[in-house]
This record gives sequence, C-alpha cells and structure tokens, in this order.
Amino acid sequence: MLKTITLHILFWIFVVLYFAWGFGLGVEPMKSIYNAVFFLPGHLIMVYSLLYFLVPTFLLHRKYWQFFLGIVILVILCGIYTVVAQLSLTSDPRLQGASFSVGRNILPFIHIGGIATSIKLLKFWYIQRKQTLEAEKQRTVAELKLLKAQLHPHFLFNTLNNLYSHTLEFSPKSPEIVLKLSDLLRFMIYESNSPRISLAKEIDLLKNYISLEKLRYGDRLDMSVSITGDIEKFQIAPLLLLPFLENAFKHGTSKQIDQCWISFDLAMNGSYMSFKLVNSIDPASDKELAAPGGLGLENVMKRLEILYQGKYKLHTQKMEEVYVVNLELQLELLEEQYRDRLQLSKII
Repeated sequence: MLKTITLHILFWIFVVLYFAWGFGLGVEPMKSIYNAVFFLPGHLIMVYSLLYFLVPTFLLHRKYWQFFLGIVILVILCGIYTVVAQLSLTSDPRLQGASFSVGRNILPFIHIGGIATSIKLLKFWYIQRKQTLEAEKQRTVAELKLLKAQLHPHFLFNTLNNLYSHTLEFSPKSPEIVLKLSDLLRFMIYESNSPRISLAKEIDLLKNYISLEKLRYGDRLDMSVSITGDIEKFQIAPLLLLPFLENAFKHGTSKQIDQCWISFDLAMNGSYMSFKLVNSIDPASDKELAAPGGLGLENVMKRLEILYQGKYKLHTQKMEEVYVVNLELQLELLEEQYRDRLQLSKII
C-alpha cells in the first residue's frame, strides 16, 4: 500500500514539473509551478475516474460506447473546471501573465488521462499474462502427475503378474523378484517425484526391470544391452524410457511361444542421447503393434511433448518380425547437487 501511494505521489510531482516546464515558457518559474498545481485537481478527476471506474467497469468488459461516453462526460467536467480555474488565475495577482485558453488547458487533461490509462492497461495485461502462464504451468504439472500416476499401476500390474506366476509354482526365484520389486518401488516413491534424475539412475531402473523379466523368461529370452557414453553427467525425466522397454516385453516377447529377443542400445553423443530398442514379434499373433499403442507408450509420448518439446525425435516402426523404437533426445547437464548425491550413493 505504501509503495502504491509513493508511486502515485511521484507521478503527480512529475506531472506538475512537466507542465510547469512545458507550458510556462516566458513566465516566471514559480508562477509556472503555481499554474500547474492549480490545474492539478482537473488531472486528478480525469485520471482516477479512468483508473478506478471507466477502465475496470467498461473498457475491460468491452463496453466501449459506455467507456467513450464516460470520457466525453469527463472532458466536459474538465472543461468546466478549466473555466473556473482560469477565472481564478486572472484574479490572482501572483499569477499575472499566466494566461491560457480554455481549449489549450483541456488537452493536457486528455494527455495525462491517456498516459494513465496506458499504464493501467499494461499492468492489467502483465497480470493477466502472469496468471495465464501460472495456470498453464499448474495444468502441465497436474497433467504430468496424472500421466505418472497412470504409469505406475500399469508397470506394477505387469510385475506383480510375474511374481504371482512364480509363487504359484513355489519358485525359488520368488524372493529375488520381491527384492528387485522393492528396489523398483523405492525408486518410484523416492526418486520419480523429482522433475529430473540422473540418467545413470534411470538406466539402473531399466536394468532392474530387465533382470525381473529375465527371471520370468529364462533361457527363452535373448537380451542384448549396450550402453555407451558418459551417462553420469546428464539428467532426464524419471520413468521416461521404461514404457518403451515395458512395451517391448508386453506386446513383443510375451506373445511369442518360441525364442524371443530384445536389443537395447543407448549411446550418448555430447548432450544428445540416442536410444534404440528393437524387439522380436510374432506377426501371426500380434496385431496391436500395427500402430504404437498401450497406455504406457501413450503417456510417454505426451510427457515427451510436454517436457522436451522441440528437443526430441521419436520414430517407431513395425516390420514383419521386429518392432523398432528410435528416440533422439537432447538432455541437460546433471545439476551439481544431484551429481554429488550420485557419487555419495556409489561410495556407500
């Protein structure tokens, strides 16, 4: 409140000095200032009527003819005030020589009113723009949370199915599955809420998931993993790559009765990550891959568009016996605090 009052006072001091200098040529300086102060009430009527009544009530609500009618009324009021002020000036011996016509004195009121209205509209536009950007930011955050909330149950459902099949057979692999699943849950609870994580941690998650699937497929799965480049210097949105791998197992290898295979290749070239995933499919039994599908893939495509717009290229292709995913993504350098945390976790 104090800041607003101070700005208003400074504005009116500027107005007085501006008109004292601009319209006081040939007149003593003090008489020019007296003259400017004398007409200050007219400016106050014009400016504050515009700022607190005409602009918010009519102009901002697009009631244009009411707004212009109000301006006409204000100009008439200022004209009346100018006549009264002019009579007072001519009768005051201290202001002799400060003679101005009525028409000339109305123009400054319109001038200052226009400046004040422009400031009001710029401030309104700035606030509206800020609110729009904040609303867009909140919408994006909410959408990302929704996408991740949909992703987690989808991923867990498949993993729990794997665990269920082993417990039915009293498999000795069940404890190992539970342990790896707990690591994945720990990641989802404590790591995936961050906007960015180390690329190395994301790859650890993928390796953990691959280990779980290897327990399910055994020797029937031929899994090739290649990771090259400096992955510890860069960061990525959490759970961004997992849906592609999950989709390869769900729609590819899980529908094949005989030997199946997946080729996983991730390479860093500077700040650009090249991710290629190729999995075998059974063309006779799988028709879902005619187009990229599945809740996980839909979500990750939306997340890519929100988080990496203009910084990624995604290409998927279904061939006769293979399904190929090619993702090129520009990553940011890992923030210092996350880099220190990653080094500490390795030492521990």
